[in-house]
Amino acid sequence: MIGVVAKREALSLFRSPLAWVVLAAVQGLVGYQFLAQIDVFVQYLPRIRSMPQPPGVVQLVVIPTVGLTAFLMLFLIPLLTMQTLSGERRTGILRLWYSAPLSLTSLVLGKFLGVMALQSVIWALNALMPLTLLWGTALDLGTYAANLLGLYLLMAAGTAIGLFFSALTAQPAVAAMGSFATLLALWLIDWASQLETRANLLSELSLLAHFQRLTRGLVTTADVGYFVALMATALALTVWRLTGDRRAH
Repeated sequence: MIGVVAKREALSLFRSPLAWVVLAAVQGLVGYQFLAQIDVFVQYLPRIRSMPQPPGVVQLVVIPTVGLTAFLMLFLIPLLTMQTLSGERRTGILRLWYSAPLSLTSLVLGKFLGVMALQSVIWALNALMPLTLLWGTALDLGTYAANLLGLYLLMAAGTAIGLFFSALTAQPAVAAMGSFATLLALWLIDWASQLETRANLLSELSLLAHFQRLTRGLVTTADVGYFVALMATALALTVWRLTGDRRAH
């Protein structure tokens, strides 16, 4: 049943103009950033070669490109998730799901996987761009893979948070604003940690801090576990919210 819900959600997204606008916007902006970083790399190549420990093309091209994609997803994930449950609550479809022989866990996971299907396309297109550099230079494949892992984990955690806010209201715009505010707060909390005495605690809650460590090639269980825990918590809260709503009906 999870696959049925996921397929329905993915088809619904890909049939909407929003999905194609998002794909075009992301690829346009990220492609421009990618080419601009290559131009900068080529321009400063003589100076880079004279350094005792010069940065590679991954550090100067791939990491900034992945960072831009991650930042864009903070704005786009709320748009992709706002209709998943709140739109169906408003139209009455959610009540039909409640009466179907389907567990709410399967419903939530299906919705989650359906949205991730579209984001997987974005992720794959971003993963393919740096591979074109293999025709002219060597890549640090370990750091490159860590960047892709960090980007996918961020997308998954953000999608789960978006689903939770979509489950809270019948107004998609409200759901989008709530999920965006939460994602932005988790992204910016690392900056606040520099001004607080409890810097370590705030840094551990920071989406940006864990993501940046992964983009540097430092893959640790703490950073991966942070995104997995964030995703699992948001999905569990979504199931809990829908369970209470089903009992009320």
